[in-house]
Amino acid sequence: MWRALSNRIATKVNLHKRGVLLGDTICVLCGREEESTPHILVTCDVSTKVWNMCFNWTGMRSVNHNDLINHFEQFYCMCFNQEGNRLWKSLWISVVLCIWKHRNKVIFNQTKIDAEEIFTMAQVQTWVWMKHKVRKVQFSFSDWILSPLTCINMATR
Repeated sequence: MWRALSNRIATKVNLHKRGVLLGDTICVLCGREEESTPHILVTCDVSTKVWNMCFNWTGMRSVNHNDLINHFEQFYCMCFNQEGNRLWKSLWISVVLCIWKHRNKVIFNQTKIDAEEIFTMAQVQTWVWMKHKVRKVQFSFSDWILSPLTCINMATR
C-alpha cells in the first residue's frame, strides 16, 4: 500500500522515467491514457468501474478522487471504531492490490480485462484477510457479500 501511495509501483510511466521501459506508456487496461499510479489504480475506466462496484456494494456515496491519498482517506468511516476503520481500509487495500494483480495478468498472461473479476477477487480477499486477522469474525462469506458494513460492525464489537 505504501508503495502505491508514494508512487513507487512499477507503472509504465515510472518505468519509463527510470529508463527501464523504452516502449509506450499507454495503460493496458483502457488503452487511452498514460499508465501512472493514480491512473491505473483510480481514474482508468476499468478501475473506475471497480470502485463504483465497491461503492455501490457498500452503500458508500463518494467522489472518485483523482488523488490516491485523498481516495484512500475517504475510507475512514465515523460510524466505525478504530478496529472497524482498520478493517474498512483493508477493503481499499484489497481493491488496489486486485487491480494491480489483474493489470499484471493482462500484461504477462494476456488475460482478458474484467472489472467484475477484479471486484469479486477484492471481496474474497478482504473477507479472507478479516477471517485471519480478527478472531471475532463469525460471519460467512455470503453474509459478507450481502452486508459488508454489518459484518464489520459485528467483528469490532
